[in-house]
Amino acid sequence: MSKIEKALERAKNKRDENRQETRLKVASEVAAAGGNAPLYTQTKSVSLKNSHLEKYRIITHSGDSRTINSYNLLRTQVLQRTRDKGHNTIMVTSVVEGEGKTITAINLAISIAKEVQHTVLLVDTDLRNPKIQHYLGYGTTKGLCDNILDKVPLSELLINPGLGKMIVLLAGKPLSGPTEILDSPMIKKLVQEMKTRYPDRYVIFDCPPLLTMPDSIVFSSYVDGIIIVVEAGKASRNQIREAIELLDGKNILGLVMNKGKEPEQSYYY
Repeated sequence: MSKIEKALERAKNKRDENRQETRLKVASEVAAAGGNAPLYTQTKSVSLKNSHLEKYRIITHSGDSRTINSYNLLRTQVLQRTRDKGHNTIMVTSVVEGEGKTITAINLAISIAKEVQHTVLLVDTDLRNPKIQHYLGYGTTKGLCDNILDKVPLSELLINPGLGKMIVLLAGKPLSGPTEILDSPMIKKLVQEMKTRYPDRYVIFDCPPLLTMPDSIVFSSYVDGIIIVVEAGKASRNQIREAIELLDGKNILGLVMNKGKEPEQSYYY
């Protein structure tokens, strides 16, 4: 055998070894995820700073145990009310601005993503005033809007922030008038695809407040369940009642009270 033939043979053997290593790595990842988690091979991984997450009360492994327990309780309540029904698309909204809906959506998603049985896709659908990227400390400018307007594939827009089995789709650049876009068949089809692509996946949508713009009223028709975040002392009872009436006929899973007077619990369901 010539030197060239030997070199080609060694190269072929090396390629075979690399393929085998890749197969073993993939199998290991599937086993570690319980065998059910999708492998996001095209998803961009990003590194977030724990100090930034903790500053904005995003739960981490070293976070406040009371906050973690509160969101674990919320997660349990949500799963009990949705899992057996096959309901896995959940919209998180609020009555008015500044009640903590985005932090609730992020922390609920992280909590569910820690469940052995489930993965999570967190989607920022507050297209006028997106906040998820701010709270995560990730400064991208691309997201859902780029998929809607410029047909950028979702595979190029999803990010893996390293928070359990959670993938994030940010909003992208803010839009001044997204109501008509959200009311299109394209969005309904997109939500349905997110719902059915992986049977063990929950999709959490962070949506605008109910009393500020009609966006969430439109979007509520696409999801299986709705959570309304209410900050203690922020929205009046009449405003809360009005918000609930706007969702007449929709599946309201419950209200989350934020910054309540419970000494051991900032959030409850």
